Amino acid sequence: MTTLGRTILTLAVSAFLTGCVGTRTEYFTDTTYPPRSTAAPVEWLTAEPTRPHVEVARITVRSSNYSMETLRQTMLDRARALGADAIVPGVPMVVKSQTGSPYYEPGLLGPAGAAFSLYGYGWYTPYSSNPYILTQGATDQPRIEHVLSGVAIRFEEAPQ
Repeated sequence: MTTLGRTILTLAVSAFLTGCVGTRTEYFTDTTYPPRSTAAPVEWLTAEPTRPHVEVARITVRSSNYSMETLRQTMLDRARALGADAIVPGVPMVVKSQTGSPYYEPGLLGPAGAAFSLYGYGWYTPYSSNPYILTQGATDQPRIEHVLSGVAIRFEEAPQ
């Protein structure tokens, strides 16, 4: 496989893995660093290092579809693109979003301000009196997201 082929394959796999992962980056410095090569490892630390370092950015990733390992790999890829040497992770979180209370349509004309037709359909969930709208079922289930956050750091060069 050629170098161009490997590059395209790597980008396609990265796009697939990060396609549904929400990523937020909060920069801590105005200095930009060149990205690390794809072969360069980015360390996943368990505590703040004692070596001198610069905090580059806080990276937060979240998804309701992917595993924590996929979120971890997404964070490492983003840190590599920022030129970081390591990530000091925070505590993983699970965010459960509350659903609104269900609205049951009282009659054939639907609620005031909603769409209007013979069946009285509307956008209210979990039930609709329109037999052609399939909103009954899991629309009232809470959304569960996995969230992972950490600080990308770059080690300072020791003076020689």
